[in-house]
Amino acid sequence: MSYQATRVPLTSRPLDLVYFTFFLWHLVASFAVDFQALFYPHTWLPSLPSAMRKENNLTWFICFLAIEFLFQLPVFVLGMIALWKDSKSIYVLLLVYASSTVTTTLPCLVHIVQHDALSTVQRTIILSGYVPFSLVPLGMAVDMGYRITHSFTKTSLKHD
Repeated sequence: MSYQATRVPLTSRPLDLVYFTFFLWHLVASFAVDFQALFYPHTWLPSLPSAMRKENNLTWFICFLAIEFLFQLPVFVLGMIALWKDSKSIYVLLLVYASSTVTTTLPCLVHIVQHDALSTVQRTIILSGYVPFSLVPLGMAVDMGYRITHSFTKTSLKHD
């Protein structure tokens, strides 16, 4: 006899729906905003991404954007597909993604807060975009860590 779990609809899993929506939104934001500094011609760019390409002290930020493109972007797509299908096999990858994202976003937040050239209004605008992209992955890391630990605990109890 084979066991096949019934798929629970995404709308019945509120946190997964938040993560799915976050990945969808982040996919759009990555191409519309984040990847400007990596790929768009200088003539298309507003002054900030264009200046970022020229500043040597922001090499770390360009590296983080490369991580976003090479690692996080595929996770957005894989995560949305797996969350839609209610596949628990994605939990480990989402934990790695969330931990990596929190780790790379924190230096960006610190840089923004400490950047003397930004006015209070500019700083507030930038932080209003960054903070949600920090809090959701932080919550996701905690949640996925719990889900993975809980699944191991349930499996261990079945075999004892």
